[in-house]
Amino acid sequence: MARSRESNFSVDLDRIEEGIAVILAPGGFQWHLPESHLPEGVTEGMTINVTLQGDEEATGARLDRIRNLRSSLENR
Repeated sequence: MARSRESNFSVDLDRIEEGIAVILAPGGFQWHLPESHLPEGVTEGMTINVTLQGDEEATGARLDRIRNLRSSLENR
C-alpha cells in the first residue's frame, strides 16, 4: 500500500517559555519551536493540526549547495 504525499496529525501546545513553544507530539516526543512559528491565535493548552509535506524544490536547492561545496573543497 502506497503512502500519501502528506501526513497529518495533532500535537498539543504544552507551554511557551521565554519565546519557545514546547509542543507535545505523538509518541511522547517534544518539539521546541520559536513562538513566532505558531499560527496566530494559538495559545497554551491548544491542540494544533500539523501537516508534513515534502518540498522537492527546497531539497533540490539544498543538494545543489552541498554539491557545490564539495566541489569547491575538492578543488582546493
